[in-house]
Amino acid sequence: MRVLLLTSGYAPIIGGAETYAQTLAEGLAAGGHEVLVVTDQVAGRPRSERSGRVAVARLSGYRTLLDDPSKLPWEQLYFGVLPELEEVLGKFTPQLVIANNLETTVIGRVVASELDVPLVGAYHEHAPEEEPFGQGKMALGYRFLAPDLVLAGSRSYQARARRHLPAERVRLIYHGVDTDTFRPDVSGAELRARYGIAPDEKLVVNSGRLKPRKGQLALLRAFAAQDDPMARLLIVGGVSSASLEHAELLESETERLGLCARVRIDREVTYEQIPAVLAAADVVAQPSTSEGLGLALIEAMAMGRPVIATNIPGFDEVLTADGLAVVVEPDDVDGLATALRTLLADASARAELAASGHRHVVEHFSRKRMLDQTEAALLEVVRS
Repeated sequence: MRVLLLTSGYAPIIGGAETYAQTLAEGLAAGGHEVLVVTDQVAGRPRSERSGRVAVARLSGYRTLLDDPSKLPWEQLYFGVLPELEEVLGKFTPQLVIANNLETTVIGRVVASELDVPLVGAYHEHAPEEEPFGQGKMALGYRFLAPDLVLAGSRSYQARARRHLPAERVRLIYHGVDTDTFRPDVSGAELRARYGIAPDEKLVVNSGRLKPRKGQLALLRAFAAQDDPMARLLIVGGVSSASLEHAELLESETERLGLCARVRIDREVTYEQIPAVLAAADVVAQPSTSEGLGLALIEAMAMGRPVIATNIPGFDEVLTADGLAVVVEPDDVDGLATALRTLLADASARAELAASGHRHVVEHFSRKRMLDQTEAALLEVVRS
């Protein structure tokens, strides 16, 4: 297959949708398919590059159109990328278009209809119905732009798609992680040294976008309440325009709680560094209040790290057996503090959780399983 993947964000940006796009692109390319990723420009990255076997084109020309006084900015909001996209596709004719979010489905439908090829949606927006005109946006992306197939990464995403599309056009395929990259024998020693964490200090790690629903504020307060003076906390995650204010709140709360010497919030970590970050952890805490599935949770378990998670939909599709994680209620600071205190003090409990979590991910959430199922679904769409 020749696959065009449209995604508003791509590596080195960190996030569930971006990780999925990279995993899918690299997996399909490794399987012998031609993959072109078209995404937004990122500072410091070339307009055109190859990442392994994947060609990546980063568009930025639309930005000059928005600033051009001879243009109407509203006319450029969705279609300003089309001239540059046409140039990129001059040397690549796809057999399939994949839109990695609702916004890129608009562009994807234009391209797919022009070239008479199938359109596939892989949507990762969390609770888009709560955004301004969210119901209308979902109706547009699912029903009116009519993808030939929607790849749903969890049951909640599957149910959302089925409210707009026939069941046969929605496929539940759980997101997977690369268990050759996220594996227990990765060393975190260099990263611990980079952050100045001594061998006898215990490190708690949280990985994910710096957003309120990720529960990082509750984690900060729980960390302040647990009583291990040798514990350190590292929060790593990207900052989007929607989460900059929250990132600043986390930093000010760290100062208010007097934790500046024991807590580090790093906005600059890239996705390629995440395995080393998780490898450095003694405990990984993912206290989200809402998730579609929880890719960061799966990555931590794949690394063989003991995990504290919350009792929420999405996580419950991952934690399908006992003994996979310590589970607390969302926004329960006291419960989270107790879980941290107990797990940091019990090395054998940490080892048991680590081993069972790793086995579970390898069996149910590996990248190979996801890619095999996704490739079969995409080939079926192309052939039909």
